[in-house]
Amino acid sequence: MAALTGAAAIVTGIPISKYVIAPSLGKGDGKWIDLGEIGGLAAGKVQMVAYEFMVKDGWLVLPQKGFVWVKSDGDGKLTVFSSICTHLACNVIWREDAGIFECPCHSGRFNLEGKPVAGPPTRPLTVLEHKIEEGKVKVLLTV
Repeated sequence: MAALTGAAAIVTGIPISKYVIAPSLGKGDGKWIDLGEIGGLAAGKVQMVAYEFMVKDGWLVLPQKGFVWVKSDGDGKLTVFSSICTHLACNVIWREDAGIFECPCHSGRFNLEGKPVAGPPTRPLTVLEHKIEEGKVKVLLTV
């Protein structure tokens, strides 16, 4: 009887545990997020662009909000930086007067190319993959 109970537990337990645990072990899927039209940005200028999209979280569909930093390199070439500091995941802000991204949590600073120049961060800001479709900028985010 004990052997049958154990076998039944294993047979039903493996699929249930895969269903419950597997989603948390995998990497998130990439999703192209529409940032809208970004025009009139002068070369070397940085602009904060907010986004919002819906994401399924278990049984709920919830809005996911955030922002990225977009820099124009001239000739229509853009660089899209994640707003998340590589030290402890605080949101960085662009200080135009100083020409740096600054993390308000621990005074980490990044230059115009996203490379760390001061404070605790040792890795550069993440440059996000992006594309332009029908005049709109889309960025690939992990959700």
